[in-house]
Amino acid sequence: MKLLVVRDRRIDYDGSAIRSHWAYRNFGILGNSIVVFRGKCDVKVEEMIDIEDLRANKEIKSDDMVHYIIEIFDFPNTLLASTLQKLFIAKLCEVLHTWGVETLRKGDDIYVDDKKLSISIATVSPVSMKIHIGVNVKAEGVPKGVEAIGLKELGIDDVEDFMEKTGRAFQEEFLKVKKDSMKVRWAE
Repeated sequence: MKLLVVRDRRIDYDGSAIRSHWAYRNFGILGNSIVVFRGKCDVKVEEMIDIEDLRANKEIKSDDMVHYIIEIFDFPNTLLASTLQKLFIAKLCEVLHTWGVETLRKGDDIYVDDKKLSISIATVSPVSMKIHIGVNVKAEGVPKGVEAIGLKELGIDDVEDFMEKTGRAFQEEFLKVKKDSMKVRWAE
């Protein structure tokens, strides 16, 4: 699992990065990867993956987020993708706890004081599993009716440090899962 934290520029997320081989096309990273970057979020209707959100005509947007694009080429299926998504969300909650932030995980979303901190989706292509996680930096530009909170409101001002630590935490968690899956024998 390769990790890239993009620090030299902002990249806006419109949903198209959920397509397979995005990291390879844009950064030359071939294989399992995590790309972490900061930018706006405004998911276009044609890029929406969650059919429930699409049917409800929901907007997915924020003026400033940390984004994680995760691509895994091992055994692509939606159940495994959704399971890994929730594992990464739980890991993110653990890392936030080290900053003194008390979180509540509801499925694949993170809440702090009943305010939404994150968005997330997991899906598959014929060749890979794709996960997007977005964490609000500031609770600005979110859809009407969404009570949101951001890292800045939580006292996390060094966003690049947050990007690095959380990216490494995801990478380490995945590599541990992968190693653990290879060290066991069959049950007879």
